[in-house]
Amino acid sequence: MLENISTIKKRKKNMKLYPTYRMFATDCVFLYAIKFLFLTQIKGISASDIILSVSLFAFFMVILQIPATIIVDRIGYKKAAIVSNFSNALYVLILIFSTNLVWLICAEFISAITFSIKEIADPCILESSIPMTIRKRHIFSKIEGKGVANYYILDATTAILAGFIYAVNPYFPLICSIVISLIACLLNLQFEEIDIKNNKKKENSSSEIMKEYISDLKVSFKFIIRSKRLRGLIIYSGIIWGFHCLFSEYKTSMLADIGVTSKIMGIISSMLCIVGAVGSRKQIAIHNKFKNKSLSVIGIVSMSAMLISGLIVIFNAPFIIATIVIVLCAIASCTDRAIYDVLIKRYLGNFANKKILPKIYSANSLGKNIVRMIVGITGSIVIKINGSAKATVIMGMVFCVFMILILMYMKTRVGLKPEEYKKEEIQYNN
Repeated sequence: MLENISTIKKRKKNMKLYPTYRMFATDCVFLYAIKFLFLTQIKGISASDIILSVSLFAFFMVILQIPATIIVDRIGYKKAAIVSNFSNALYVLILIFSTNLVWLICAEFISAITFSIKEIADPCILESSIPMTIRKRHIFSKIEGKGVANYYILDATTAILAGFIYAVNPYFPLICSIVISLIACLLNLQFEEIDIKNNKKKENSSSEIMKEYISDLKVSFKFIIRSKRLRGLIIYSGIIWGFHCLFSEYKTSMLADIGVTSKIMGIISSMLCIVGAVGSRKQIAIHNKFKNKSLSVIGIVSMSAMLISGLIVIFNAPFIIATIVIVLCAIASCTDRAIYDVLIKRYLGNFANKKILPKIYSANSLGKNIVRMIVGITGSIVIKINGSAKATVIMGMVFCVFMILILMYMKTRVGLKPEEYKKEEIQYNN
C-alpha cells in the first residue's frame, strides 16, 4: 500500500535534518582538545587516574548494552536520542566539577549511557526514515556519511578554537561543549515519528514488559550468533575499533616522545578531523571501487600504518622525517576509521529488518567495546614495559595477526551476493 502524503513529507524532513543533527550530536566538540590539560592543570587530577577512568568507559559500555537496547525499544528512537544528547551535556558538566577519580568514574559512566543509547538510536532514526527501496543502503550511507563529515569539520574548527579559548578561561571550552549538546537536543525534537507505536505494551506491568523484552533480546541475539555473516562483521568491527583507539593514544605518546609541542599537536588534531570528514564523504567511492574487499583494504591499511609509525621511531629517524611519517600514518588510520564507521553500519543493516536492526547495532557496540577494553588493558601493560615506539610495533604485529585471521574467516561469509546467503542468514522471524 502506498504511503500517504503526510508520511512522505515526514520522511523527507527527517532525511534533510539528519546530517545537521549528526554534526552536533556525534560526540562532544570543544572538549577533547583540552580535556587532559583541564583535568590535570585546573582540577589537579593525576594522569593515571584519567587513564583509568577512560578505560572503565569501555567496561560500562559493555554492561549497559542490553539496558540501552530495552530503553530504545521501549521509548522509541527519537526520545532515546534526546536522552543520549542530554546525558552528553551532563557528562561535560560533571567533568567541570570533578576533583578526583570518583567524579571521573561517574562522568565516564554517564558518557557510557550516552553512547550505548546513541549508537542504537541515531542510526535507527535515519534507517526508519528512508523508504523501502533497492537503493536504501546507498541512501543511508550517503546521508550518514554527510552527517559524519559535517561533524568532523565542526570538530576540527572547535579543536583549534578550544586552545585559544582555554587560554582566556579554561572553563569556557567545556561550557561551549554543553551548549552544542543542548543544540543537538533541540534538533532532535524536530524529527518526525514515522511509525505509529502500539500502545498495548503500556497496559502491561513493568515486570511483564521486562520479561517480554528480555525474551525478545534472547531470540534476537540467537539469530545474530547463528548468522556467520553477522559474527564476522561484528568481530571485524571490534578488532578495527579496538586497535584504532589504541593507535590514537600511542600516536600522541610517540609525538610527545620525539619532542612535538602541544601547539603542533593541536594543529595535527584539527587536521586529522578534516581528514576524517573527507574519508566519511568518500566511503561510497571506496565501496564502489573495492566492493566486497572494502573491509579488507581498510584493515590492511590500518595495521600497516600502526607498524610503520612505530618502526620509524625505533630506527631513530630525524625529527622532521619521524613527525611527517607518524602524521601520514595517523592520516591513513583516521581516514580508514571514518570510512569504516559509515560502511560498517551499512553492511550490518544489509538483509536486516526493522525488528532485528536495533539488536544488531547493539551487538556491534557490545563487541566493539569488549575488544576495545581487552586491547586497551593489554596495550597499557605493553607500553608501560616497552615504551611507546616498541609498544606500537608489538601491538601492530598483534593487530596484523588478528586482522589476517578475521579476513580469512570473512572471505566466504561476507560480501556475497544476496542469493549466495543461506536463508537463515538473511531472515529474522519472531
